[in-house]
Amino acid sequence: MVAPLDQAAPHATLEQDQRDAATATENSGRDHGAADIADADPGEAICAPGSAPSVTSRISVQKVCSLVGKFNKFKRDLVEEIGFGGMLGIKMLAKLNLKFSAWLMERVEVESSTLKIDEQRVLQIQDHDVQKVFSLPCGTRSICPDTTEPSAACKEFMRASAYLSKGAHSLKAAEAYLLRDDINADSSKVQIDCFKIAFVIFVVGHLLAPSTKHDYITIDFWAALNDISQIKEFNWCAYVLEHLNRAVGKLKTDIRNRNITVHLVGCHLFLQVFYLDNLDLGPLSKTKDHLPRISLFDYESVKKMIEVITSNVDGDTSFAGASVRPLPFNFAYRQYVLPQND
Repeated sequence: MVAPLDQAAPHATLEQDQRDAATATENSGRDHGAADIADADPGEAICAPGSAPSVTSRISVQKVCSLVGKFNKFKRDLVEEIGFGGMLGIKMLAKLNLKFSAWLMERVEVESSTLKIDEQRVLQIQDHDVQKVFSLPCGTRSICPDTTEPSAACKEFMRASAYLSKGAHSLKAAEAYLLRDDINADSSKVQIDCFKIAFVIFVVGHLLAPSTKHDYITIDFWAALNDISQIKEFNWCAYVLEHLNRAVGKLKTDIRNRNITVHLVGCHLFLQVFYLDNLDLGPLSKTKDHLPRISLFDYESVKKMIEVITSNVDGDTSFAGASVRPLPFNFAYRQYVLPQND
């Protein structure tokens, strides 16, 4: 059920909804939403009795890691050639803290491109921040859905996907092509280009801009795939941020409407890494001289970092328990916005 807009609380938050639900749950001594969401598997729907809203997401680091772990050197080199080599170094994050992701997304201010924790901690988010986290191409050309006549490689990928009875929009079709044994040094240029196209579709659908649909991606970036030799010229970092900003708007609307289920889309993993990487967490903080940043974040260290910054007061869970790293480190990103003095 969705409460009408005029009946929704004007300042509704995820924490408030979860606190209210926990209070309404008979003989419950814990906040179901907070506890159950914390260790949610990517793509797994969590809906404990009395919890509202439940938080789900189809983002899956597991699928990306599992796939690239099967690549031989030749296939890994093909990924490097298109500028997506950062995807090869991602650690296996078996679970993502979806409550943490939702908390961060609530604090993104799209208009100013900032992550605002409070008046003193306001982090600017720019394309180059995404580049530092994932090492994606950050070229000068914008990615738009329009395209000219599809290239031979695009047509071949569509044909191969259709042969699998799944279609080019299917993530399983992309995965099947990527796992083909006949992609090697003897492969034709069209086959090689198809592999590269399939890889981009796979990582965008599972990690960089996941949607709400199972095994399906809306390919609004065909223009950037039409000439594989030019893929690095496009700004894939801006593309990731654009979809994340849309996801933020969707989340805030869902919370305002008090939807029973809040489905996180967009690359909220970026927000987790970006935020944690900018905090001063002592020995848990990552070394600053390493790119891409995502390769430093394994499951256990992420879990410990989140535990350190988490507090729970009267049912409200906060992840604001640390200060921002000092200036020398933050130059690795684009720096935080200093509060203005009147």
